Amino acid sequence: TGTPVLVDGDRSRTLGRVSMDMLVVDLTGHPAAGFGSTVTLWGQAGNGAHLSIDEVAAQAGTVGYELMCALAPRVPVVVED
Repeated sequence: TGTPVLVDGDRSRTLGRVSMDMLVVDLTGHPAAGFGSTVTLWGQAGNGAHLSIDEVAAQAGTVGYELMCALAPRVPVVVED
């Protein structure tokens, strides 16, 4: 609980633990969020907001490299230059 994420570019946090490859995001304070909202685990959101992988890793008690290695193949990854 508490690991930061961006919901439609606005800061929020996870709730509970990751279960298999699913997680719960706190939508309190995000009344417009719902099905189809974009959740950014780390990186830059569509509105320009940025969440560092190192900040996410520190909150999760690990390092960014481990997060990148742990991504399941079915998780969509968007890489932009």
